[in-house]
Amino acid sequence: MSYPLVCYSLRKRPVWNSLAPALLKGGNNIKWKEAKLETHDVAIPLPNPGGTPRRVLRAILLLPSDVGNDSSRNRIRRLFNLNGGQDIVLVFLLEQGHDQVNPVAALMKLQLDLIDESEIPVIPANTIQDVSTNLMTFHRQISMSNRSRKATNPVQTLLPYCSDGQLLSEHAVNVLTDLTSSFRDLVEAASTQTGRVKIVEFLGDDAESIISFWAKEYLVE
Repeated sequence: MSYPLVCYSLRKRPVWNSLAPALLKGGNNIKWKEAKLETHDVAIPLPNPGGTPRRVLRAILLLPSDVGNDSSRNRIRRLFNLNGGQDIVLVFLLEQGHDQVNPVAALMKLQLDLIDESEIPVIPANTIQDVSTNLMTFHRQISMSNRSRKATNPVQTLLPYCSDGQLLSEHAVNVLTDLTSSFRDLVEAASTQTGRVKIVEFLGDDAESIISFWAKEYLVE
């Protein structure tokens, strides 16, 4: 596989049906192709230096309403078992739909479910338009850092995207990782007065974008 692939079944899924046509237009000089993907929604080749076996980053796209249902749990389990939990990621859409499911509450539940079963990195996307950008950013991070195929800290993977603006710097992510031991801690820190004071104390200017991210439509009810 030499091109990123997007599953054609997305065209039949509400909300996601606009993603495949947008990707196929070839924005950002990336040439996507449609294919039938059995266990996932997106597949992106990863660099394989030194003639090592071809690696592929596989992703499942999730809506807040998908969290907790048996179908989604089974899909995530199958993806995890496909390659022992290596080179996989979940893309979670934070945009609130007509079902009125609170996106951050659903994201927190998803993180807690994953901790109980398998640690899989999750990257949020504020809108459908952000999915490709955030996914390719995650892909570049894996490719450039040559880090372990299996994420050791899913919360740390999530942190760069928890900003109302540009991705958080590596320094900010490291500080937040030290301040929060779990996703629940992260939400509580950003949504309570005590937690916000602590974030400002340690992160200064970066604190504003982090607090703003949680304070808008993503605020946990």
